[in-house]
Amino acid sequence: MIFATVGTHEDPFDRLLVELDRLVQTGEIQERVHVQTGYSRHVLRVCTHEAMIGFDEVQAHMRAARVVITHGGPASIMQALALGKVPIVVPRQSKFGEHVDDHQVRFSQRIADRVLVVLDIAELGPMIRDHASRVVRLGANVGGPERAQVFAARLDALCTGLVRR
Repeated sequence: MIFATVGTHEDPFDRLLVELDRLVQTGEIQERVHVQTGYSRHVLRVCTHEAMIGFDEVQAHMRAARVVITHGGPASIMQALALGKVPIVVPRQSKFGEHVDDHQVRFSQRIADRVLVVLDIAELGPMIRDHASRVVRLGANVGGPERAQVFAARLDALCTGLVRR
């Protein structure tokens, strides 16, 4: 199963949903896809979906998933990493009206040594198909609770430094 989450930001993230629908409809993805759609407008035709789900449910979906796809929000990324998953991160981009700026792109690029980043939505299908081999190329110990705790501490320090400015 593939689980995708777009988070709770109020702008739609239709670009991701349209591509997931297309990948399943064309047979490029031949497994169940469940999506947390948030405020997106695109109505998924072939993927199971819910607009909003609670933290425990997100955790359960991430645990059960072979592949986790997430927007570029740090909390969603950290959640996947803490569960030992290396997520495919599709950051929201301002040029598509998905967020107010490109901070998700910058954040995703900054952590590209421990997640798989998709900036061009056409790369999503190949990234899903080759997920396991791409994760191996990232190297050992990119996920798991211990790595997530270290990453969270670094993120907290970075955020604290930004707040002080």
